[in-house]
Amino acid sequence: MAGLRGLLARTASPLQTIPASCRRALAWDSTSGLLGGLFTGALYPFLGVIARGELHASIYLIALLNSSGSVGNLLNPMVAHAARSRPKLPFVVWPSAIGRACFLFMPLATTAPAFVAIACLANFTMAFAAPAYAAVIRDAYPAARRGRVMGLVRVLVVIGMTAGAAAGGYLLDHHSYRFVFPAVTVLGLLATLAFSRVGVPAAPEEGETSGLRLADVFAVVRRDPKFRLYCTCFYLYGFGNLISGPVMTVVQVDALHITKQWASYLAIAGALSSIAGYLYWGRIVDRRGPFRLMLMVIAVVVISPITYFFAQSVPVLLIASCATGFGWAGGDLGYVNAAMRFGRRESATAYAAMFAFLQAMRGIPGPFIGAALSDLIGPRPVFLIALGFWAASAAVLLRSGALKINMEVE
Repeated sequence: MAGLRGLLARTASPLQTIPASCRRALAWDSTSGLLGGLFTGALYPFLGVIARGELHASIYLIALLNSSGSVGNLLNPMVAHAARSRPKLPFVVWPSAIGRACFLFMPLATTAPAFVAIACLANFTMAFAAPAYAAVIRDAYPAARRGRVMGLVRVLVVIGMTAGAAAGGYLLDHHSYRFVFPAVTVLGLLATLAFSRVGVPAAPEEGETSGLRLADVFAVVRRDPKFRLYCTCFYLYGFGNLISGPVMTVVQVDALHITKQWASYLAIAGALSSIAGYLYWGRIVDRRGPFRLMLMVIAVVVISPITYFFAQSVPVLLIASCATGFGWAGGDLGYVNAAMRFGRRESATAYAAMFAFLQAMRGIPGPFIGAALSDLIGPRPVFLIALGFWAASAAVLLRSGALKINMEVE
């Protein structure tokens, strides 16, 4: 009983340090997270399974599905430039609303190309929200507690994802995705509406002027060696994830004949693991910074490709889902928090835009390279190549002295 009281006290402590002026933002952010989690959990775990299993999409269409958000990220420096002297919240709300609304057209998706096209357009549009989101969250919460508060909000997201995945698996076993997906899209639109109420001050960021050039967004990589080093490691780590993404779907559907119910079980396992991940990594990113966090995340996520390489039955993939969920939570918090730490207040949007741009530079070719490698050497050996990229990222972190870099919270 005493242990439970201690856990509740530690969980509540970040909230007690939030000024009253920020609590309205936290309430709406939490509501948006819960609703958005329901939408995400009921839809995204099943896209690849339906595209490949029901509509017989090729591995290259699956790769296109996986890379579509990165195409949007490629244009994010221009979005950041457009938002340079304007309120940031609309640049989060409108891409999210328009992108999620694309799934309302799923009744028209009777073929694999149509299904993938709708999902790709949604992912492409929603990606535009990333740079402004970092700026909004930066203004919403105090710096010293931001990682832990973000982790708590993400827990609500994952609770929603868990419930959404369970409901989605059941509904899709009894009804067509052409009706289930538009229904759950309503939850996603309500989540966007809730986020529009966070109440972050509408004034432009300090130091930003209408004269900021687009080239200045790209200059942050050149002028900041710490950021450049982080991007190198993050690029290698993410590339390993991306080349293995479409291959995981192929192994699930073609080799292991996964059902929608089991797809929901894997999603639930990953979601529950990420709850623990957000609570754990939120403290790590506040105390140890983004470089050490990345090394710790790599040590966890390598379990996933190893599991897929040896898996002979679907239940074994629960191990991979748990490792991915726990590690992904750390990567998510680390990426957003790093954009805030590297960038001063006046350049947070530029740093977030460059993160998104670099993610696009790996995210567009990565899934297609994985698909081509799968055709060339078979699906499972691709997981060994992914391990090589993660090992390279860890080696750069260890040999560059990055773990000794001190990055104070502003």
